[in-house]
Amino acid sequence: MSDWLNFLGWTFLPNLATSFIQTFCYKIAHCVGVKYPKPGQPRHATHYRWIYTFVVLAYLVYTIVNVIYSIQPNYYAALNIDQDFSAKEIKNNFRKLQLLFHPDKNQDEAALANFIALRVAYETLMDPTKRFAYDRFGPEIENCNNCLTIRDYLAHGWSSFIGFYLGVGLVLFILNILGKGQFGRFWRFVVFFGVACIESLIILHPDTLAIIPFGLSRWVIFEQVTILRQLFITVFIAISQVGPVLFPAESIDERYLLRELESLSNAAIEDSKSMLRASFQPFREDPAAQVELRRKMEELVIDNFLCQNDPEFNQVYQRVIVNCKKTN
Repeated sequence: MSDWLNFLGWTFLPNLATSFIQTFCYKIAHCVGVKYPKPGQPRHATHYRWIYTFVVLAYLVYTIVNVIYSIQPNYYAALNIDQDFSAKEIKNNFRKLQLLFHPDKNQDEAALANFIALRVAYETLMDPTKRFAYDRFGPEIENCNNCLTIRDYLAHGWSSFIGFYLGVGLVLFILNILGKGQFGRFWRFVVFFGVACIESLIILHPDTLAIIPFGLSRWVIFEQVTILRQLFITVFIAISQVGPVLFPAESIDERYLLRELESLSNAAIEDSKSMLRASFQPFREDPAAQVELRRKMEELVIDNFLCQNDPEFNQVYQRVIVNCKKTN
């Protein structure tokens, strides 16, 4: 539900907030006697672009922070241990918390639920196979009742991975076909495949976390994956919102360009006809000259044909031309 609310927020909140802030600023300017631009003026559009960019970036930061703080406590936090805990440390902490939330000693309604959750966390982290799966795929591994080995858990987890990226990729492809979100679409696909590769690297080779930015290594692997996915979706929604506003594309009327090309082509054809008529104008009133011109043109056509298809004739023809130039 929160994802849909977040999407709806990106749909209308930036424009609504921008209009409100711009109107409020102009009212303040009017009260202090400063002239402000009217709608339709270039300065008004410039102010709108900058305010809109500020609003989108502020909402982007808010969304990312909200995602980070909305992450539920993991099993390590529940048992108050680090990811590199020792067996003694986890047993001592579990024993203390077990005594605190045991139903015989704590009659609170939430105590039983906490007691059960602590036992599940303890059993998961103490089992190397379950801990491997939990670190990478989170609490959803509890839904895999038939998983016994690491291979089973990886097969179960990859189904979620493939489903997510197939869904996002399909949405990007459909938007591309519909002509939506054209700004930065090449880099959107590049980063899309890059994030998928980084997520695969995090899951399969967590020792390479040193190359991951933003200090993601402080979270468990499945939490890092959640943050990375949300970063990808949120940042590119923001870019799609801000890009066309800051760098508006010049609209090109293809029909106008085709009409211009047709006009230029017709003008070139008319010029060629005029030059051809002017070249043959001296022969219009002289029948004998027309006969001679026709004979010469027939000879020219034959010579051209022979030059193109008979190499020997072409060589002889070239020598004759050279001798004629030397004689002249």
